[in-house]
Amino acid sequence: MNLIQNLEAAWYYHLGSRHLEANEHDRALANFNKAVNLQSDHYQAWFGRGMALGNLERHLEALKSFDEALAVQPNASFGWHNRAIALGKLGRSLEALNSFDRALEFNPCAASIWHNRGLTLIDMGLYDKAVQSFDRSLSLHPEVAGAWYNRGNALLELKLYHQALNSFDRAIEFNPDDAKTWYNRGLAANSMGLYKQAVASFGRSIALKPGGTEAVGERRVALAKLVGLNQRNAKFTPASEPAVDYLIWYNLGVELARKCRYSEAIACYETTLEINPDFANAFYNQACCYALLGFVDLALDNLQRAVEFIPNLYRELALADSDLSCIWKQERFEALIRG
Repeated sequence: MNLIQNLEAAWYYHLGSRHLEANEHDRALANFNKAVNLQSDHYQAWFGRGMALGNLERHLEALKSFDEALAVQPNASFGWHNRAIALGKLGRSLEALNSFDRALEFNPCAASIWHNRGLTLIDMGLYDKAVQSFDRSLSLHPEVAGAWYNRGNALLELKLYHQALNSFDRAIEFNPDDAKTWYNRGLAANSMGLYKQAVASFGRSIALKPGGTEAVGERRVALAKLVGLNQRNAKFTPASEPAVDYLIWYNLGVELARKCRYSEAIACYETTLEINPDFANAFYNQACCYALLGFVDLALDNLQRAVEFIPNLYRELALADSDLSCIWKQERFEALIRG
């Protein structure tokens, strides 16, 4: 092969890499194709080609491209890793696991490889081994919310609910706005009989993803357990009596809040708002409960909803209500009061 071909292949590889970084996968593929046509042993171009094909959901072709790259550079951890991902997308989990292990032979300190290996083990139903893989990943990079979340999922499957709850808490520490993590935290808390925590977790999930019907249903289940509603006493259950008066739920919430049972009160106010979404006082009372529980963002979210209905009234109440004192110095609160 002459020098001009080598230089030309290098140029097309460079262009392909730029397009890949810009998520222009078709253009990246076209340039990587030119590079490998000019220089068939350009393993970096084969790797790039595989990445572009994977991003285009052409996983079988991506697999073949990674195989071409590894034939030239068999000790490339990156290639084995991405080969494993392609195999996983093709449903070939055992082969994927073997490829992850080959990748780790060459780079045992890559947190992302341990993490993705754990996901494959979950797909295989090997939850205890998945937890071990996530643990290795987190020992190398402990601030990855996704690894804590997936570790929690594996622990849920093992019915190790306390450990799962702790994992979800760590995930929330690094990514507090993920609705799925709050939802799964609610599942763990519910399974442990921690119904107050379950109701609060499902409520947070709903706030982050309002269309999450599963979270709404699970919150109702946790609420029913929390306030003693069951099949023998279903007259207050919205699902069994659609025409239920929202004031029943509202007044129950007020009574529970007076007893400092704020999580239960919140659940009642949320049910009130499912029946009557325009009942502003439920939003305001819910804001007070969240503030008393220390959930500043949720308190502000609900106060904002109340102010949207009756601005002057709820602004004046908020300024004088000691229940909201923990949010008085928040910038969002000051902006909300100023209007």
